Amino acid sequence: MRAVLFLATLAGALRLFVITAAGQVAPLRVEDVLATHSFSEFTPVRFSPDSKRLVYAAKDNSKRGINSLDQYARTGVLMNGLGADLFVVEVAAGTVINLTGGTGNNWAPTWSPHGRYLAFLSDRDGSGQAKLWISEAATGKMRKVSDVIVRASEIQWLPNNQELVLTALPENLNPAEFEQHLSANPAQEYPGENEKKVQGSTAIVYRSPSNGARGTAKTEFGPWSLERYLRDLVVIDANSGKARRIDRGHRIAAYALSPDGSHVAVTIAKGFEKPGSQQVLFDLSVFSLETGERQTLASDIRLRPDGASFSWAPNSSNLVYQTGGMEATGDCYLAGLKGGPPKNITNLKSHPNQGAPPPLWDAEGRHVYFLHEDAIWKASADRETAAPLAKIPRHRLIELVARQAVVFSPDGNRTLVALAYDNELKQSGFYAVDLETGESVKLRQESQWYAASGQEHNVGASPDGKLVAFFLEDAQHAQELWLAGPDFRNVRRLTHINPQLDKYQMGAARLVAWQSLDGEQLHGALLLPAGYQEGRYYPLVVCVYGGASLSNSLLQFGLACGGMNMQLFATRGYAVLLPDAPQHLGTPMTDLAKTVLPGVDKVIDMGIADPNRLGVMGHSYGGFSVLSLIVQTTRFKAAMAADGLGDIMASYGQMNKDGSAFAQSSAETGQMLMGGTPWQFRERYIENSPVFYFDRVETPLLVVHGAADPTVPSFLADEVFVDLRRLGKEVAYAKYEGEGHSPLDWSYANQLDFCNRVIAWFDSHLKAQPANPVAEHRYPIMPVSSRAE
Repeated sequence: MRAVLFLATLAGALRLFVITAAGQVAPLRVEDVLATHSFSEFTPVRFSPDSKRLVYAAKDNSKRGINSLDQYARTGVLMNGLGADLFVVEVAAGTVINLTGGTGNNWAPTWSPHGRYLAFLSDRDGSGQAKLWISEAATGKMRKVSDVIVRASEIQWLPNNQELVLTALPENLNPAEFEQHLSANPAQEYPGENEKKVQGSTAIVYRSPSNGARGTAKTEFGPWSLERYLRDLVVIDANSGKARRIDRGHRIAAYALSPDGSHVAVTIAKGFEKPGSQQVLFDLSVFSLETGERQTLASDIRLRPDGASFSWAPNSSNLVYQTGGMEATGDCYLAGLKGGPPKNITNLKSHPNQGAPPPLWDAEGRHVYFLHEDAIWKASADRETAAPLAKIPRHRLIELVARQAVVFSPDGNRTLVALAYDNELKQSGFYAVDLETGESVKLRQESQWYAASGQEHNVGASPDGKLVAFFLEDAQHAQELWLAGPDFRNVRRLTHINPQLDKYQMGAARLVAWQSLDGEQLHGALLLPAGYQEGRYYPLVVCVYGGASLSNSLLQFGLACGGMNMQLFATRGYAVLLPDAPQHLGTPMTDLAKTVLPGVDKVIDMGIADPNRLGVMGHSYGGFSVLSLIVQTTRFKAAMAADGLGDIMASYGQMNKDGSAFAQSSAETGQMLMGGTPWQFRERYIENSPVFYFDRVETPLLVVHGAADPTVPSFLADEVFVDLRRLGKEVAYAKYEGEGHSPLDWSYANQLDFCNRVIAWFDSHLKAQPANPVAEHRYPIMPVSSRAE
């Protein structure tokens, strides 16, 4: 039976705060945080064709299970489907219907063109496999369309309202074989090497040819296996369930149906451009749904890793793709079904484009709009240059609001709507931009965050152009879905997915500023203790992540850090700082001390943080950042490093079972900023590895790691613990069996244990210390470069 909820639409609804008898703010229960619902990643809000309903997906964190590549290979359930239900909102009445009712994992809801059906993917039949399902919009009656085993991220209806395009498990593999294939090392074998293993041997053989044999072409030996994209392209009839396989056995990264339903465009992952790089090369191909014929429009093109940065023109005769990734310029190319080489319609002369949203068309298909260098650019399909259309001062552009692959224009193709972020005020907002002049008008901007985690399309526009739906949150309030007119006025809340949080008084956030030791202006997001009293000094927990501008977390609920909602600390009497920490080539470790420690001084000077009760924590590269700080200063009285590393050289040599080696590209050309191999920069690798300075550590350290972490293997945490134990330092190590890289994806029990353990660690080391706000707090930084001699 479908559950129906009636929601209040008043934005300023009263909140009941829990206050103890002594007048103290009640601590936010970990169980209430873990019981939160969140909107599913990579799942845009979609209005029905008649604009009267919309559908969204929300996940129950306690039902998420383990998110991993093995799980996807085994079941076809993606991270955005784990623990997720689909909800349909009747826009006028404000009623919300839980369509899937808590059964199975559900994702990728898509309306049929006439709006009578809602297709989605689910494993709700009990088989443990993802299948295609349909719900009748009028009755909510659901049925499984087919037993074809799906491996898909989205569904696309043909204009005939009867057939759907998606991807499926390769026809020649069953789920167990597919899982084995993805965890094996298919790229390691070479023609002519036919040696046989002894029967019963468990040997896994890895080989690498000489550079001469490999040549200089793209390589399969990259930071991750591209076999994860292996799947067949399928058309399924919604009535009969009959499936037609259009393509078999290619590594399909992304796919899109042409507006007229005649062709499907796909990007096929070919390989990595060169060793030590995360730049993936793709082929862009189209398949005729009538004949099944494949036509390759562009070969070995640089796209962002998901291969999704392309879109169809409204007339279905052309596609535009924007290059992306570590080696790309961000140029847009036009590729046509009539053949001929792709045409560069932008010819940009600027820095690489890491991965902007896909380019969009205007309604007539004459112009292309895209984001580049914090500006909106405009290109013509019949020219070979592009020009900036608009640049909103101080703002970073997040996305252009779209319907399908066309820019949303609420006033008859005169303007587009952009979601932007004010870098100085740390506010987000919507702006209308004139398509001819580029003049922009602010529609709405507040100290609130309008972009959902993991979403590329944060705004859904109704087909009739009269409504927009968007996500909204701030530091004290969890994310909800809101509705407004195209001018972003008359706003009303559509959802209330976390009522268990209403009873708590949360900590407020403010922006702080300081200068690094090199004179660079920096900012931080400061979360004040709930019930903050001016003039009182509080213990401070600093969340660090080298190279990131964490001040941009100011508007996000709980200022999440390392898999934890930091309101767990704020409601327990802590202040929390998330500082900007820019880094530079060759000096990431010393840069952390130069940027973070002055920010800590700033919060102390503000009369908020107690210099005698300072803690630091971080996850992944943030774990490396924590270790980098505690070998350069003794100011922190407690530290926690989750899923991190202390040895760049050891990390460089990590290898997964499939032969992939993520950390090599991360060290050479990625966030570790070594700039090359260890054989080129041996001293640089040593100088920036905290393990070589562990004898200086005086800060008690809690190490946390997922034992099945494929990104930062747990042997790197073992090394940290074993080395510090050998040195007689205070260190504890919690290793979670079967868990991957992020605590956010761990089982409920392990998330609960993790959060409680971290809180208890800081409580025992910081709250036990007497307040000492007048203590000298500007301790010198211990240099590290001299130790490399």
